[in-house]
Amino acid sequence: MSLQTLHHLYAAIAPWSAFSLLLLGRGPYLSRTRIIGSLWLAFFLLLIPIGGWSSFQWIMVLEPNPSYTLTALLAVALFQRVGRVQLFSPEDWKAAWYFGALASLILYPMGLGLSSMDPYVLGWRFVLPVAVALVGIVLILRGNRFGVILLLPFIGFLLGLQESQNFWDAVIDPFYGGVAILIAPGICWQSIRRRKSL
Repeated sequence: MSLQTLHHLYAAIAPWSAFSLLLLGRGPYLSRTRIIGSLWLAFFLLLIPIGGWSSFQWIMVLEPNPSYTLTALLAVALFQRVGRVQLFSPEDWKAAWYFGALASLILYPMGLGLSSMDPYVLGWRFVLPVAVALVGIVLILRGNRFGVILLLPFIGFLLGLQESQNFWDAVIDPFYGGVAILIAPGICWQSIRRRKSL
């Protein structure tokens, strides 16, 4: 298997998982037929030709390097939906959204020139991997399973699953960051309202 094929196979996991979750919907009951049909239909949706390219190739134009974090979170969500097993608690998801929002707010505005410092450069140095590892270890010690997800980029780097060699791309991508920025404020607001009502 060539390195390019490996990169493409990895890059397909995130959109396939996302399509599968959309097709499965939020209904309380999932038959085996619905599960299998949704998973296969999601696969075929990635192959639909649009303007000479498959939909997967168009997705790769937008995001050729889905982060290991996003891919793992989608896999967890899909496994929970299909297996009806709670791998992540609400606190684990809360940590995932807070981390994604914070990381994207550090990386993207500064990277677009809103500061003289470009934090993307840190992805080629040891500072960012050490910081992410420390956050992951602290979360694990506190019993938060999102900490395990934060250690996956190190494994992905060893396996060479991404084209990019910058650690930022392993940890955050625009899709994960964008969704986290939309969700995190709502979670924060709900937490504040709960504390006020106590």
